[in-house]
Amino acid sequence: MRWEELTSPEIDALDRERTVLVLPLGSVEQHGNHMPVGTDTLLAHSVSIAAAGRSGDVVVLPPPWYGFSAHHMRFAGTVTLRAETLMAVVEDIVASVVKHGFRRVLIVNGHGGNGGVIDVLASTLGHRHYGAARIAALTYFTLAREAIAKLRTSEPGGMGHACEFETAMVQHTHPHLVRAKRAVTHYPHAGSKYLTTDLLGGSPIRTYLDFADLSPTGTLGDPSLATPEAGARFFLEVEAELKTFIEDFRGWPIPEGKP
Repeated sequence: MRWEELTSPEIDALDRERTVLVLPLGSVEQHGNHMPVGTDTLLAHSVSIAAAGRSGDVVVLPPPWYGFSAHHMRFAGTVTLRAETLMAVVEDIVASVVKHGFRRVLIVNGHGGNGGVIDVLASTLGHRHYGAARIAALTYFTLAREAIAKLRTSEPGGMGHACEFETAMVQHTHPHLVRAKRAVTHYPHAGSKYLTTDLLGGSPIRTYLDFADLSPTGTLGDPSLATPEAGARFFLEVEAELKTFIEDFRGWPIPEGKP
């Protein structure tokens, strides 16, 4: 179910103990020459709605759309929030639904640049609402990284940004928004063996990388390998992983008292 489509009495009738609220997060930022600037939010919202399905006890909140995208600001179309602004927005959304008695909130992120922010949010909100609600946060493509890795056809570096994965996913969910003929392949080098631009690479090092220094078009990887059929396969795996996690999260205990 989608929160914005329900009436106030319908929301009031939801089971506070069983209902999991899902808050998608993404960004408004460049995605190369061929992808819409809303890609990350569109995908986070789409996978959240799919995972919720027709269940009456999983409700998807409206996404706030913007994220932390300072590293894309040298490209037209990018709109960024400061990290502290994004945190404040999410904090207020979560505080609102907890005030209404909801006890489980899951943040589903679809933008790599929000990663550090959601880590902090999971801890600070978990502490703030301890005893009243359970808060969790994840990035959907990290949750499903093993399944995605089995389906990919690109070499390491081929899945970074506006890449094989993201392009295929949007070809599946919003095909009219992909300008495939404008796509440019670019395998960047981050400058050190300790750094990676691959979506599934995973680096223990945290540093600032400006995308204009990595790619003249903003694309990191190989979007030429994307197809709608591949997008459907990626999407089904992500949806399944997220559904499984939501059901597991529903069973997490909510401690009583104060920390």
